[in-house]
Amino acid sequence: MSYADNAIRITRYINPHCFYYKPLTAYLPGHEETQFAVALSQHCEAAYGELYRAVRKPQAWEIQKPGTLVALRSIQLERWIRCLVEETVQDLDENTWYQLWAIDEGIAIKSDPKYVRSLPEAFAKEPPHAKRGAIINVLPSDTRFDYIQNELIQEPSTRWCPGIVATMEGCLEEAASVTMVEKAKFAFKGETIHFGELYVTSQCNTSGSMADLLRAACPKQIITAPEAGFVKAFVKLQTHAMKRFLNNEGLSDKHILNNFVQKFSRNNLPHAHHHADRAQDMDTELSQKVQEWLKRNQEACLAMLQEQKMKEEQLKVPEITSFTAEGSMRFPEKNDLHAPRSVASKKPNEVNCSSEVVNPAAETCDDAVSHAASLSSSKPSSVLLNVQRHKARLLLKSSTVAQ
Repeated sequence: MSYADNAIRITRYINPHCFYYKPLTAYLPGHEETQFAVALSQHCEAAYGELYRAVRKPQAWEIQKPGTLVALRSIQLERWIRCLVEETVQDLDENTWYQLWAIDEGIAIKSDPKYVRSLPEAFAKEPPHAKRGAIINVLPSDTRFDYIQNELIQEPSTRWCPGIVATMEGCLEEAASVTMVEKAKFAFKGETIHFGELYVTSQCNTSGSMADLLRAACPKQIITAPEAGFVKAFVKLQTHAMKRFLNNEGLSDKHILNNFVQKFSRNNLPHAHHHADRAQDMDTELSQKVQEWLKRNQEACLAMLQEQKMKEEQLKVPEITSFTAEGSMRFPEKNDLHAPRSVASKKPNEVNCSSEVVNPAAETCDDAVSHAASLSSSKPSSVLLNVQRHKARLLLKSSTVAQ
């Protein structure tokens, strides 16, 4: 079997019985489908021109009904494509949106009505280029418990389970190439379904049948059906009425949003360079103002930190170590400040107090503090005086206890 001749690209996947694909050869520049797409885009561009850029909302009578073929200016593909209107919806702002199906690309698109125009009649008769595929001779299954036989019985189901759907999606995403060998065609509800065997080639260059992979991964969720009864069982499935912009669970799936606001090119407008220079000057001026504001803010923060640091240094009081015989306080020298010393940790006999300092009432704390304040080089503040008074009281109490 030649896999290269039947290589495909799956553009939309819903479940094993509903996926859309295109042959890889259809993307070649000289292919008939590619030439048709180029001719359609050129014709619509010449007929509508830049009208799809209009901002005005369409009137009620201009909204296309579901089932109508329209021409869409695709922002992602940057060309005009054929689409089928599947549904029109309104959001909370009462804006109308199109749920479209690109019949040639095989993708679901949600678009703003301003990008939609009537399809020329000359391009409406071409059949869709994207084909719907389905794996042949497999059906969804489920298990139930038979109380008569006292065992689990596997029987066909009407819907595909989420587990097997996710398994096949993972295999397709990780596959290096996908091949579709067509076995039969079936026209159902106005759409041609191509049944066949799907083969995937992994990154390790190993090929295998998708049906075999699903049977090995989810044996309880898939069952093999004979060719005679496969079509009858396929018609009874409940997944045929599913909309193409929904996933297997009936929820809104990932779709392309065709509402990108394009920026007009200033090169073709008058005074284009003047506007560009003006915009550049505005950006430069704005950045300069921001930089100046940041610099001023940084300088103010540094000044506040410096002022706070100076206040903390002023609040620091030298530690009183002992009293002299004349009732004056001795302050530690500059070298003594680095050595850890605590008055409370000293023993009573280490406190240097003379016999003359016997009665603490003879010399009050206020006199000692005022005498110590007079010895300092600068007049202390009220906070420093309160701290000095408190330390003097503590030293007097400790000396009294020692005596």
